[in-house]
Amino acid sequence: MLMNNALIFFGVILLLGLCLVFYKYSHRSSLHENVEQLRNVIDMTFKEAGKPVVSQNRLIKELKHHLGVNEKMALRLIGKARHENLLEVDHEQLKEKDKVYFKKNF
Repeated sequence: MLMNNALIFFGVILLLGLCLVFYKYSHRSSLHENVEQLRNVIDMTFKEAGKPVVSQNRLIKELKHHLGVNEKMALRLIGKARHENLLEVDHEQLKEKDKVYFKKNF
C-alpha cells in the first residue's frame, strides 16, 4: 500500500513537470509566431519613448517586461521583427519600418 501511494505521488509530480515543459514550449513558439503582438510592443516602446531615438537595450527591456521572455528570446524576437520588416538595419542604426530610428548600443 505504501509503495502504491509513493508511485502515485511520483507519477503526479512527473506529470506536472511534463505539463510545465509543454506550456513553456508552446508559450515560446506562440510568441515567435505572433507578429501582431510583437508589432504592438515595438510600437508601444517607440510611443513611450516620445523621441525618435531608442536604444536596443531599451527595446530588449520592454520585450522582457511585456512578453515575459529572457534576453536571448528578446534578441530572437528582434531578429524576427527584422525578418518581418518591422525593423530595418541601416549601418549602425535600426529603424522601425518607415517610422522611427533607434540606435544600437552594444
